[in-house]
Amino acid sequence: MADKVIVYSTIGCGYTDVVKKELDDAGRAYEEVNLSLHPHRWDEILGHTEGVRLTPVVIDGDEVTVGVNGIGCVS
Repeated sequence: MADKVIVYSTIGCGYTDVVKKELDDAGRAYEEVNLSLHPHRWDEILGHTEGVRLTPVVIDGDEVTVGVNGIGCVS
């Protein structure tokens, strides 16, 4: 398990709120990258989402999770 978790989010995405709550409840620290505020950072994750602009995307070491149970917010 990596020390640093990155959560890519967009404004108003309730699925991102679910992920952040789970991380908070587990006591995991994370960095949030809000793609609504930093759209140039989409390039960092589009390979993981097969080009779909979907959030949340969680990168935890080598593990990448897109959405929550396969669903998320399309931007």
